[in-house]
Amino acid sequence: MKIRKVMNVLCLILSSMLVSGYNYQEPQSTGSIKCILKGEVIDRPQSSQILLMKIGENPRVNGVLIPINNGKFDYVLTCSHEELYQLIFYDEVQRGEWGIVRFISEEGVINFKLHPIDKIDKNSVEGGKLNKEYIDYVHEIGEIAYESRMRWQLQYIREHPNIVGYSVLVLSTRLAVSDRNDISPHSAMYEAVFAPKYPDHPYTERMINMFTDSSLKPGVPFIDFTTVDINGIPVRLSERIAGRPAVLHLWASWCGPCRQKGKELIAVYEEFRDKGFIVIGVARERDSSAAAVAAIKSDKYPWENLVELNDAEQIWVKYGIGGAAGSEFLIDENGTIVAVSPSIDEIRAFLKNKQ
Repeated sequence: MKIRKVMNVLCLILSSMLVSGYNYQEPQSTGSIKCILKGEVIDRPQSSQILLMKIGENPRVNGVLIPINNGKFDYVLTCSHEELYQLIFYDEVQRGEWGIVRFISEEGVINFKLHPIDKIDKNSVEGGKLNKEYIDYVHEIGEIAYESRMRWQLQYIREHPNIVGYSVLVLSTRLAVSDRNDISPHSAMYEAVFAPKYPDHPYTERMINMFTDSSLKPGVPFIDFTTVDINGIPVRLSERIAGRPAVLHLWASWCGPCRQKGKELIAVYEEFRDKGFIVIGVARERDSSAAAVAAIKSDKYPWENLVELNDAEQIWVKYGIGGAAGSEFLIDENGTIVAVSPSIDEIRAFLKNKQ
């Protein structure tokens, strides 16, 4: 079965992210579902590893690297739930442009034939009832005019109240939230069908986070959270910024643009810190805060920095940037979001108006 290019290619230009030296480690696998992945890699002598991760995860923070030997790979994915996963060639991640192959983690063997990114429409995934149903869905929606896809998807979800339909609901809701479109039809279907049917499924928590994100815009309260500082001590955001204008700087040691924005923010912080202005940084890292500590020292951030390890508190998802490295949120002294991803000039103008 061929996977149509229109639904299975995701090219992200992230060349400024410093990904080449990252060391992925395999997480502990638990659960009763044994999904055996068997892959054949065609015309890709440059590829030695392939990255396995769930949909919506960031390839710089999440995932398992699977070795490719003599053009083949094998991996046993043990999990507790049937859900949508994706495979990405790691050399493409390093290059900053990649294609995605999706599959559902169901019991049994799934066979892959994977080609270079310019021939990704020749990829095939075979194995399992749910995967056949999902691939059939991909074929069908590829024939639907772009302007009619959202309506068609909602009809498809309504007629398929199973994991495939739930996967499509998650993907379509994510797109609607990203585009700031009306998500009330998605919310209604989720509440009526999927929330009661799958209360303990990981999709359910993801949907709740996306609904929270959809309301995150200027004029609404910031989202509170607790994470650790560089010494591992828990810190609650609301306790740090209470009654003060603030910028929440979400960044990562491996993200060049995030760190550059942080360095540009230093001058504004020094100008207004004596007037009550505060910056709280949170670094998105995996397994260890060591890289963040080194980046803080190198970039000379003068404010308190916290660390989000392994997306433990889902801060990036809650702030609507789950697939990104970082962003900034300008918050007033009443805890209301003033601007999302403001420029340095916008932050300075806001603070001057407070004088």
